[in-house]
Amino acid sequence: MIPFPTRTLPHTDLPIADSIMQPFEQLLDFKTFSSLRRMVTHQHSKPLLKRTDFMKQVTLYLPEVAARIEESDFGIVHLEVGAMRLATREAIIARDFATVRKHLFLITDLFDRADNELYEAIRISWLDALFLEEYSSAFMEARSMLSKPMENVLRQTELRLDKQHSEAK
Repeated sequence: MIPFPTRTLPHTDLPIADSIMQPFEQLLDFKTFSSLRRMVTHQHSKPLLKRTDFMKQVTLYLPEVAARIEESDFGIVHLEVGAMRLATREAIIARDFATVRKHLFLITDLFDRADNELYEAIRISWLDALFLEEYSSAFMEARSMLSKPMENVLRQTELRLDKQHSEAK
């Protein structure tokens, strides 16, 4: 349910007519409603993935990456995702963008449907560890293949790090 803004909420950009809030029907046109409905329906059709699902997906779709995971790393999601990062990094350096696309396809799907633990592991141990402070043409080309949500998360991390560096000086 969408909460209606009140006069006490800051930064309310909704127009106020005669001291009465606009009716909900005037704020939402059918095109916007249809888009929201499709988005919600699509999200409900995708089950939430947990950290154990990561290895299942990697084993099914990228067995060459699954083979890299050692017994001591198994069950520790950041180390499992880190093995995926190493494989993706090698593909980027070798300019094997077909392999990079395969990795990105799987990671993007997992990122979009991940529970909090898996989401954080992908964000930290794959996305940030792979792309932060990497400016070579191969990495920039691979970065251009990221989904919008992943690119936004990476930019937010970069902005946060830039702010921390500037405050430290």
